[in-house]
Amino acid sequence: MVVGGCHQDVLGRASFVYEPATSCPGIVTRRPGGVARNVVVLLGRAGAPCRFVSVVGDDAAGRELRAELSSAGIDTAAMVVDAKGRTGTYLAVHDEAGELVSAISDLGLYDGFVLPPAALEGAGGPLVFADANLAPHELARLAEAHGDRLVLDAISRAKAPRLKPLVASGALFICNLPSAELLVGHQVNRPIEAAERLAAAGARRAVITGGSKPLAILEAGQITELTPQPAEVVDVTGVGDAQTAGLLLALSAGAPLVAAVEVGMAAARAALATAGALGELPKDVLAAALKAGERAET
Repeated sequence: MVVGGCHQDVLGRASFVYEPATSCPGIVTRRPGGVARNVVVLLGRAGAPCRFVSVVGDDAAGRELRAELSSAGIDTAAMVVDAKGRTGTYLAVHDEAGELVSAISDLGLYDGFVLPPAALEGAGGPLVFADANLAPHELARLAEAHGDRLVLDAISRAKAPRLKPLVASGALFICNLPSAELLVGHQVNRPIEAAERLAAAGARRAVITGGSKPLAILEAGQITELTPQPAEVVDVTGVGDAQTAGLLLALSAGAPLVAAVEVGMAAARAALATAGALGELPKDVLAAALKAGERAET
């Protein structure tokens, strides 16, 4: 089950050297977005049975999003349509190299979203992934209902503080270095430092990424570092979502956390080499996820 953001992304990329405070020639595109939505679509297209829980407005954007999810084979019965709200929008500007320059999130619809009963059912069952677009009290309800079956994505520095009260809940945390700083309340320079501080705060499991720096995996008091392989960077859009989808797919196949993270890193490399967000997980990533699960069984 995947719970969280489902909105539209409006993305602008400069065609030449980006200059702030002026109009820059470039290309503007609109596409479906939201961390949870991006992750569930990659999982659905990989053949994983998924239930998706989110909220959209009763508008054209909301209808388009729901139709696209259904076409990917995803169970949308638990999605909520808010007749009085408008579907969220994420507006981002990227420079000529594809790096994020600035962004605005118009996602107030999530602040009043109350999870339907379907999101709190199935304790002890399948994995549950949620992003920090949800309100803090709703994230707490998920943590109480699903315990160590819950995987939480901090998304950004703006949203990461919502997860701080849940650090010791037993959930698996996924975050980058800037978001990890908000969770631990202290500046950190490397993912391993963030993992150490999260462990001291009571976290049991976490995956902290740091771009080209070795990422850190916290599990049962032990910390493992994995160094990302060199990769050609075509576009950073959706890299984190692809990595999370690969990780979740491997975990659902029974892979241990470290092996699942390695699968996620392979998905991230594929996303880096792709213009725009990854449409589906490559076949070699799917095979790696299944193989990681099979190795765990033997």
